[in-house]
Amino acid sequence: MELDLEYDESKGIYLLNKIRVLVLPKGSLEAIQNSVNTILGLATKGIFYEVSSTVFYSFFQDLIKNKVIKGRGEDLEAKLFEVIKEMGLGRLNKINQDLNLYKISIEGNFNSFLNLIYDAPYCFNSNGLLTGIYRLITNKDVEVIETKCRTTGGSDADFFDINVSESKSQYSYIPSIISNKENESLKKVEIIKDDVNISINSIASEIIPVTYFPYLFSKLKSIIGPGVYGIESQAGKELAKLYQQYNLELIVEKYGKEGLDVLPVISGMGRINTLKTELNYLIEVDVYNSFNALHIDDSMEKRCFLLGSLISGLSYKLTGTSLKLSEKECSATNGEVCKFAFEQ
Repeated sequence: MELDLEYDESKGIYLLNKIRVLVLPKGSLEAIQNSVNTILGLATKGIFYEVSSTVFYSFFQDLIKNKVIKGRGEDLEAKLFEVIKEMGLGRLNKINQDLNLYKISIEGNFNSFLNLIYDAPYCFNSNGLLTGIYRLITNKDVEVIETKCRTTGGSDADFFDINVSESKSQYSYIPSIISNKENESLKKVEIIKDDVNISINSIASEIIPVTYFPYLFSKLKSIIGPGVYGIESQAGKELAKLYQQYNLELIVEKYGKEGLDVLPVISGMGRINTLKTELNYLIEVDVYNSFNALHIDDSMEKRCFLLGSLISGLSYKLTGTSLKLSEKECSATNGEVCKFAFEQ
Protein backbone atom coordinates (compact mmCIF):
# COMPACT_ATOMS: atom_id res chain seq x y z
CA MET A 1 0.00 0.00 0.00
CA GLU A 2 1.44 3.34 -1.07
CA LEU A 3 0.81 6.43 1.04
CA ASP A 4 0.38 9.62 -0.95
CA LEU A 5 2.48 12.40 0.62
CA GLU A 6 2.11 15.78 -1.08
CA TYR A 7 3.10 19.35 -0.31
CA ASP A 8 0.68 22.25 -0.69
CA GLU A 9 2.94 25.17 -1.50
CA SER A 10 0.25 27.84 -1.18
CA LYS A 11 -0.58 26.80 2.39
CA GLY A 12 2.83 25.54 3.51
CA ILE A 13 1.42 22.20 4.68
CA TYR A 14 1.91 18.50 3.98
CA LEU A 15 -1.02 16.26 3.11
CA LEU A 16 -0.87 12.50 3.63
CA ASN A 17 -3.80 11.10 1.63
CA LYS A 18 -5.62 14.43 2.13
CA ILE A 19 -4.97 14.52 5.88
CA ARG A 20 -2.70 17.26 7.18
CA VAL A 21 0.47 16.02 8.86
CA LEU A 22 3.82 17.31 10.11
CA VAL A 23 7.10 15.97 8.76
CA LEU A 24 9.57 16.30 11.62
CA PRO A 25 13.21 15.32 12.19
CA LYS A 26 13.53 11.87 13.74
CA GLY A 27 13.65 12.26 17.51
CA SER A 28 11.17 15.16 17.67
CA LEU A 29 8.73 13.45 20.03
CA GLU A 30 11.66 12.31 22.16
CA ALA A 31 12.78 15.94 22.48
CA ILE A 32 9.25 16.99 23.44
CA GLN A 33 8.90 14.22 26.03
CA ASN A 34 12.25 14.98 27.63
CA SER A 35 11.37 18.69 27.84
CA VAL A 36 8.11 17.88 29.63
CA ASN A 37 9.63 15.14 31.76
CA THR A 38 12.50 17.36 32.92
CA ILE A 39 9.96 19.72 34.49
CA LEU A 40 7.09 17.43 35.50
CA GLY A 41 8.72 14.00 35.86
CA LEU A 42 7.17 10.64 35.06
CA ALA A 43 3.75 11.81 36.22
CA THR A 44 3.26 12.70 32.55
CA LYS A 45 3.32 9.04 31.49
CA GLY A 46 -0.45 8.77 31.46
CA ILE A 47 -0.81 12.03 29.50
CA PHE A 48 1.50 10.91 26.69
CA TYR A 49 -0.20 7.52 26.60
CA GLU A 50 -3.68 9.05 26.32
CA VAL A 51 -2.67 11.69 23.78
CA SER A 52 -0.84 9.23 21.54
CA SER A 53 -3.59 6.60 21.65
CA THR A 54 -6.33 9.18 20.96
CA VAL A 55 -4.52 11.00 18.15
CA PHE A 56 -3.33 7.88 16.31
CA TYR A 57 -6.66 6.07 16.82
CA SER A 58 -8.42 9.09 15.28
CA PHE A 59 -5.87 9.35 12.46
CA PHE A 60 -6.26 5.69 11.49
CA GLN A 61 -10.03 6.03 11.67
CA ASP A 62 -9.86 8.92 9.22
CA LEU A 63 -7.65 6.91 6.85
CA ILE A 64 -10.26 4.14 6.98
CA LYS A 65 -13.10 6.62 6.38
CA ASN A 66 -11.19 7.97 3.37
CA LYS A 67 -10.85 4.35 2.14
CA VAL A 68 -7.07 4.58 2.18
CA ILE A 69 -7.04 1.51 4.46
CA LYS A 70 -9.44 -1.38 3.92
CA GLY A 71 -9.81 -4.76 5.59
CA ARG A 72 -10.45 -6.51 8.88
CA GLY A 73 -8.53 -8.67 11.33
CA GLU A 74 -5.09 -9.77 10.16
CA ASP A 75 -5.52 -7.97 6.84
CA LEU A 76 -6.17 -4.67 8.64
CA GLU A 77 -3.28 -5.37 11.00
CA ALA A 78 -0.81 -5.85 8.14
CA LYS A 79 -1.95 -2.63 6.47
CA LEU A 80 -1.65 -0.62 9.67
CA PHE A 81 1.85 -2.01 10.17
CA GLU A 82 2.72 -0.82 6.66
CA VAL A 83 1.34 2.67 7.38
CA ILE A 84 3.49 2.95 10.51
CA LYS A 85 6.61 1.97 8.56
CA GLU A 86 5.76 4.42 5.76
CA MET A 87 5.42 7.19 8.36
CA GLY A 88 8.93 6.53 9.65
CA LEU A 89 7.71 5.45 13.09
CA GLY A 90 9.33 2.00 13.06
CA ARG A 91 8.83 -1.52 11.76
CA LEU A 92 6.30 -3.61 13.71
CA ASN A 93 6.60 -7.38 13.88
CA LYS A 94 4.02 -9.77 15.31
CA ILE A 95 5.84 -12.40 17.36
CA ASN A 96 2.82 -14.47 18.32
CA GLN A 97 -0.83 -14.10 19.30
CA ASP A 98 -3.67 -16.00 20.87
CA LEU A 99 -7.26 -14.92 21.47
CA ASN A 100 -6.36 -12.53 24.27
CA LEU A 101 -2.65 -11.71 23.95
CA TYR A 102 -0.53 -10.21 21.21
CA LYS A 103 3.27 -9.94 21.37
CA ILE A 104 4.76 -7.18 19.22
CA SER A 105 8.28 -5.93 18.61
CA ILE A 106 9.20 -2.56 17.09
CA GLU A 107 12.48 -2.07 15.22
CA GLY A 108 13.66 1.49 14.73
CA ASN A 109 11.05 2.65 17.23
CA PHE A 110 10.50 6.42 17.03
CA ASN A 111 9.86 6.55 20.78
CA SER A 112 12.60 4.31 22.22
CA PHE A 113 15.02 6.27 24.38
CA LEU A 114 16.28 6.54 27.94
CA ASN A 115 14.70 9.48 29.73
CA LEU A 116 16.99 12.04 31.33
CA ILE A 117 15.80 11.77 34.91
CA TYR A 118 15.22 8.09 35.58
CA ASP A 119 17.08 5.05 34.29
CA ALA A 120 13.94 3.68 32.69
CA PRO A 121 12.54 3.15 29.16
CA TYR A 122 10.27 5.86 27.93
CA CYS A 123 8.07 4.45 25.16
CA PHE A 124 4.83 6.05 26.29
CA ASN A 125 3.93 7.30 22.82
CA SER A 126 4.58 3.85 21.34
CA ASN A 127 2.30 2.33 23.98
CA GLY A 128 -0.41 4.74 22.86
CA LEU A 129 0.26 4.05 19.19
CA LEU A 130 -0.18 0.29 19.73
CA THR A 131 -3.30 0.94 21.78
CA GLY A 132 -4.83 2.87 18.89
CA ILE A 133 -3.93 0.11 16.40
CA TYR A 134 -5.33 -2.78 18.43
CA ARG A 135 -8.47 -0.95 19.45
CA LEU A 136 -9.21 -0.84 15.73
CA ILE A 137 -8.15 -4.43 15.02
CA THR A 138 -9.94 -6.11 17.93
CA ASN A 139 -12.77 -3.58 18.42
CA LYS A 140 -12.18 -3.98 22.17
CA ASP A 141 -10.22 -2.36 24.97
CA VAL A 142 -6.54 -3.30 25.15
CA GLU A 143 -3.73 -2.94 27.68
CA VAL A 144 -0.20 -2.42 26.29
CA ILE A 145 2.79 -3.35 28.47
CA GLU A 146 6.40 -2.73 27.43
CA THR A 147 8.51 -5.77 28.35
CA LYS A 148 11.91 -4.90 26.83
CA CYS A 149 13.48 -1.67 25.62
CA ARG A 150 16.58 -1.40 23.44
CA THR A 151 17.73 1.74 25.25
CA THR A 152 18.29 -0.19 28.48
CA GLY A 153 20.47 -2.78 26.72
CA GLY A 154 20.09 -6.49 26.07
CA SER A 155 17.65 -6.10 23.19
CA ASP A 156 17.83 -4.99 19.56
CA ALA A 157 14.17 -3.94 19.50
CA ASP A 158 11.35 -2.88 21.81
CA PHE A 159 8.89 -5.59 22.91
CA PHE A 160 5.29 -5.19 24.01
CA ASP A 161 2.56 -7.46 25.36
CA ILE A 162 -0.97 -6.44 24.35
CA ASN A 163 -3.75 -7.86 26.51
CA VAL A 164 -7.23 -7.79 24.94
CA SER A 165 -10.21 -7.13 27.19
CA GLU A 166 -13.72 -8.45 26.69
CA SER A 167 -15.16 -4.95 26.94
CA LYS A 168 -15.17 -1.86 24.76
CA SER A 169 -15.32 1.68 26.09
CA GLN A 170 -16.17 4.91 24.34
CA TYR A 171 -12.95 6.36 22.93
CA SER A 172 -12.09 10.00 22.44
CA TYR A 173 -12.04 10.96 18.77
CA ILE A 174 -10.37 14.02 17.26
CA PRO A 175 -11.09 14.40 13.54
CA SER A 176 -7.97 15.17 11.55
CA ILE A 177 -7.74 18.32 9.49
CA ILE A 178 -8.73 17.04 6.03
CA SER A 179 -7.98 19.05 2.89
CA ASN A 180 -9.43 18.53 -0.54
CA LYS A 181 -7.05 18.51 -3.48
CA GLU A 182 -8.27 21.72 -5.03
CA ASN A 183 -4.90 23.40 -5.39
CA GLU A 184 -2.94 22.63 -8.51
CA SER A 185 0.35 23.51 -6.81
CA LEU A 186 0.36 20.26 -4.84
CA LYS A 187 3.67 18.52 -5.37
CA LYS A 188 4.66 14.93 -4.81
CA VAL A 189 7.23 14.74 -2.03
CA GLU A 190 10.38 12.83 -2.86
CA ILE A 191 11.44 10.65 0.05
CA ILE A 192 14.08 7.98 0.54
CA LYS A 193 12.99 4.80 2.32
CA ASP A 194 14.68 1.80 3.85
CA ASP A 195 13.26 -0.97 6.02
CA VAL A 196 13.00 1.23 9.10
CA ASN A 197 13.40 4.95 8.31
CA ILE A 198 12.17 7.48 5.82
CA SER A 199 14.38 10.42 4.93
CA ILE A 200 13.27 13.78 3.57
CA ASN A 201 15.88 16.26 2.41
CA SER A 202 18.39 13.57 3.44
CA ILE A 203 17.34 13.75 7.10
CA ALA A 204 15.66 10.83 8.87
CA SER A 205 12.12 12.01 9.55
CA GLU A 206 8.81 11.09 11.15
CA ILE A 207 5.29 11.89 9.96
CA ILE A 208 3.04 12.94 12.83
CA PRO A 209 -0.72 13.76 12.73
CA VAL A 210 -1.02 17.53 12.94
CA THR A 211 -3.42 17.34 15.92
CA TYR A 212 -0.79 15.77 18.18
CA PHE A 213 0.89 18.85 19.64
CA PRO A 214 -2.21 21.05 20.14
CA TYR A 215 -3.97 18.17 21.89
CA LEU A 216 -0.95 17.35 24.05
CA PHE A 217 -0.50 20.89 25.33
CA SER A 218 -4.23 21.45 25.86
CA LYS A 219 -4.19 18.34 28.07
CA LEU A 220 -1.16 19.57 29.98
CA LYS A 221 -2.71 23.01 30.43
CA SER A 222 -5.86 21.50 31.93
CA ILE A 223 -3.63 20.02 34.65
CA ILE A 224 -0.92 22.60 35.33
CA GLY A 225 -2.40 25.81 33.90
CA PRO A 226 -0.42 28.56 32.13
CA GLY A 227 2.85 26.98 33.27
CA VAL A 228 2.55 24.79 30.19
CA TYR A 229 3.65 27.73 28.04
CA GLY A 230 7.13 27.62 29.54
CA ILE A 231 7.29 23.90 28.77
CA GLU A 232 6.25 24.57 25.17
CA SER A 233 8.95 27.21 24.82
CA GLN A 234 11.59 24.81 26.11
CA ALA A 235 10.32 22.08 23.79
CA GLY A 236 10.56 24.48 20.84
CA LYS A 237 14.21 25.13 21.66
CA GLU A 238 14.88 21.38 21.66
CA LEU A 239 13.16 21.01 18.29
CA ALA A 240 15.24 23.87 16.91
CA LYS A 241 18.37 21.89 17.75
CA LEU A 242 17.11 19.01 15.61
CA TYR A 243 16.47 21.37 12.70
CA GLN A 244 20.12 22.36 12.74
CA GLN A 245 20.74 19.00 11.05
CA TYR A 246 19.17 20.27 7.84
CA ASN A 247 21.43 21.80 5.21
CA LEU A 248 19.45 25.01 4.82
CA GLU A 249 21.60 26.25 1.95
CA LEU A 250 20.69 23.20 -0.14
CA ILE A 251 17.01 23.63 0.69
CA VAL A 252 17.09 27.31 -0.26
CA GLU A 253 18.84 26.40 -3.52
CA LYS A 254 16.34 23.65 -4.32
CA TYR A 255 13.12 25.46 -3.40
CA GLY A 256 14.14 29.08 -3.91
CA LYS A 257 13.07 30.00 -0.40
CA GLU A 258 14.74 32.52 1.86
CA GLY A 259 14.92 33.05 5.59
CA LEU A 260 12.36 31.19 7.67
CA ASP A 261 10.32 30.45 4.54
CA VAL A 262 12.26 27.16 4.41
CA LEU A 263 10.52 25.95 7.57
CA PRO A 264 7.24 24.85 5.96
CA VAL A 265 9.20 23.21 3.14
CA ILE A 266 10.91 21.15 5.80
CA SER A 267 7.99 20.44 8.09
CA GLY A 268 4.60 21.68 6.87
CA MET A 269 4.00 23.95 9.86
CA GLY A 270 2.21 26.60 7.81
CA ARG A 271 3.19 29.15 5.17
CA ILE A 272 5.68 31.60 6.63
CA ASN A 273 6.33 35.14 5.39
CA THR A 274 9.24 37.11 6.80
CA LEU A 275 10.21 40.76 6.81
CA LYS A 276 13.75 42.05 7.36
CA THR A 277 15.50 45.28 8.28
CA GLU A 278 18.49 46.73 6.49
CA LEU A 279 20.65 44.93 9.03
CA ASN A 280 19.32 41.65 7.62
CA TYR A 281 17.77 40.25 10.76
CA LEU A 282 14.13 39.35 11.20
CA ILE A 283 11.73 41.82 12.74
CA GLU A 284 8.42 40.19 11.92
CA VAL A 285 7.13 36.75 10.93
CA ASP A 286 3.63 35.90 9.71
CA VAL A 287 2.52 32.25 9.82
CA TYR A 288 -0.55 31.21 7.82
CA ASN A 289 -2.27 27.92 8.76
CA SER A 290 -0.19 27.51 11.92
CA PHE A 291 -0.35 23.94 13.22
CA ASN A 292 0.00 25.26 16.77
CA ALA A 293 -3.19 27.35 16.58
CA LEU A 294 -5.61 24.50 15.86
CA HIS A 295 -8.77 24.64 17.96
CA ILE A 296 -8.41 21.38 19.87
CA ASP A 297 -10.16 22.89 22.88
CA ASP A 298 -12.28 25.98 23.46
CA SER A 299 -9.34 28.16 24.41
CA MET A 300 -9.43 31.57 22.77
CA GLU A 301 -5.95 32.86 23.46
CA LYS A 302 -2.58 33.11 21.78
CA ARG A 303 -1.18 29.61 21.81
CA CYS A 304 1.76 29.29 19.39
CA PHE A 305 4.47 29.04 22.04
CA LEU A 306 5.98 25.87 20.58
CA LEU A 307 6.09 27.27 17.04
CA GLY A 308 7.36 30.66 18.20
CA SER A 309 10.16 29.14 20.24
CA LEU A 310 11.15 26.92 17.31
CA ILE A 311 11.24 29.88 14.92
CA SER A 312 13.25 31.89 17.42
CA GLY A 313 15.80 29.09 17.80
CA LEU A 314 16.17 28.71 14.04
CA SER A 315 16.38 32.45 13.44
CA TYR A 316 19.68 32.58 15.30
CA LYS A 317 21.29 30.24 12.78
CA LEU A 318 19.84 32.19 9.88
CA THR A 319 20.68 35.67 11.15
CA GLY A 320 23.60 35.20 13.54
CA THR A 321 21.72 37.47 15.94
CA SER A 322 20.07 36.58 19.23
CA LEU A 323 16.49 37.88 19.04
CA LYS A 324 13.66 38.06 21.55
CA LEU A 325 10.28 36.84 20.38
CA SER A 326 6.68 37.75 21.15
CA GLU A 327 3.44 36.66 19.48
CA LYS A 328 1.37 39.73 18.58
CA GLU A 329 -1.58 38.06 16.84
CA CYS A 330 -2.83 34.47 16.65
CA SER A 331 -5.34 32.74 14.38
CA ALA A 332 -6.67 30.93 17.46
CA THR A 333 -8.05 34.32 18.53
CA ASN A 334 -9.62 34.94 15.13
CA GLY A 335 -6.60 36.71 13.68
CA GLU A 336 -5.87 36.24 9.98
CA VAL A 337 -2.36 35.01 10.76
CA CYS A 338 -0.09 34.19 13.67
CA LYS A 339 2.18 37.23 13.82
CA PHE A 340 5.50 37.09 15.65
CA ALA A 341 7.73 40.08 16.38
CA PHE A 342 11.47 39.87 17.02
CA GLU A 343 13.70 42.43 18.70
CA GLN A 344 17.21 42.52 20.05
